[in-house]
Amino acid sequence: MNKFFAYIILGITLSGAMLTSCDDLLETKNFTDMSPYNFFKSEGDMDAAVTGIYLPCTTNWGYSDGGTGKWYNALFNADINAYYPAGMVTTDIVRHYTSHTYDEFNVGPSTGGAIDNTYNIIRFVARATDIIDQISKSSGATEDIRNRYIAETKTLRAFYMFTLLDWFGPVNVKLDPATLMDNTILPRPSIDEYVGYIEKDLNDAINTSSFPDKYNDDADNWGRMSKAIAYGIGMKLYMHQKQWEKAKEATEQLMKMGYSIIRNYEDLFNNSCTAEHIWSVPANSASDNYYVTEVLPSDFKRGYNHLGSSYMRGNNDAYYSGWQVFCMRWDFYDTFSDDDVRKKTILCQYDTNDGELRTRSNGMVGAIPLKFTDTQFANYGIQKAQPILRYAEVLLSYAEAVNELNNGPTRDAIDAVKQITDRAGVTIPASATSSKEAFRDYLLEERGRELFCEGQRRQDLIRHGVYISLARERGNNAQDYQVLFPIPQSVITEAGGIVEQNQGYTK
Repeated sequence: MNKFFAYIILGITLSGAMLTSCDDLLETKNFTDMSPYNFFKSEGDMDAAVTGIYLPCTTNWGYSDGGTGKWYNALFNADINAYYPAGMVTTDIVRHYTSHTYDEFNVGPSTGGAIDNTYNIIRFVARATDIIDQISKSSGATEDIRNRYIAETKTLRAFYMFTLLDWFGPVNVKLDPATLMDNTILPRPSIDEYVGYIEKDLNDAINTSSFPDKYNDDADNWGRMSKAIAYGIGMKLYMHQKQWEKAKEATEQLMKMGYSIIRNYEDLFNNSCTAEHIWSVPANSASDNYYVTEVLPSDFKRGYNHLGSSYMRGNNDAYYSGWQVFCMRWDFYDTFSDDDVRKKTILCQYDTNDGELRTRSNGMVGAIPLKFTDTQFANYGIQKAQPILRYAEVLLSYAEAVNELNNGPTRDAIDAVKQITDRAGVTIPASATSSKEAFRDYLLEERGRELFCEGQRRQDLIRHGVYISLARERGNNAQDYQVLFPIPQSVITEAGGIVEQNQGYTK
């Protein structure tokens, strides 16, 4: 069992004692009644406090702080009570759990659910600011240890700020500890200012000598922030902003850190830490992964892979009830060649609990993406880690950045992608490397096939400028401004005009 994530529960308790929770999304005052000079008396105090701000990074939806920071909502863009955006599955198709219709483009500032829960991680940005301040003033550990915890906290704060940027654009984060203890409501910064905040946190962390490069060989601390993760967040940020030179530099740093593509694709999801994993969130009995419940249909009994052999191991008579929120469009499923080993993690038929065989011609509305499976799971959870950043994404991002910078693919860019396609058992078509535009389109398709159900697709489609157009092709009344979600109306109301709503949204 990963000791670090076991300690998250302790951190949650401490964090709740330090920081007063409330229903107000803008409320960040009254963080602690304890003096920073007497609170962090030891390294253990610092560790517990820092561990507490990992609260959104659990695979179990049940862990929250006053309804805030749910892992699944914040990273994978989903909430059972609201809507299911495209980030969770490929080719921007996620189906509402009751109507099986795509309804992301019908949300508004008062929708709540995923919007409020994701915006609520702004509280964890404020918590991180408070903890950084307290650690810097403490004499309870050596300077190297204090600096390591500060670097860890800044990296995690940068990730939360990036998540907010992806969903809402720049938001009014509090990074000055002096503003935490009053009712100051800050205006939203410019995009350049906000990106600068994230960059500073990441650079500060990377330049901290006591901050570990990575934790791949440290099972007890696997999942903690590291320099590698800081580079990875920077890579995501620069890809998001189309700052290709900086994106390329971040990928090149990661390519020097000893990561590699492992041989077996399925092994990536059976193990939480391999030479390919840069960051994944472990699951265990205290924080199991709810993903499988979201993809299994309610009548699921036994699954098969596309070759027809049993895929779900264990008792074939077992019945597993799910909600089938997420499924993959058949037209995207068909883009996988028959030789593509990644196709084996996608179910195209299954047995129902009443003995019927369901197929695409017999009731299946989409293929079932089962990357994260387990022979031992109840209706609501499994013991499989959730990858957030792995080396395959680095190689694909490197190839994309090089293609944009060089007006077409170079040999190095093609070879980077070839590491991924070789494992998949497929070849890169000659037509894909014929021009900058052809390679760009191919990379979007390949990212979909390689990274499906890993929370990447919405960002990828937006970056390539097709998120809205594809939605319109599916019959949605999607508007250009809906590449961002609305700021919760409660925030707008409380701010009294200081915080502006995203363009296009009304109450």
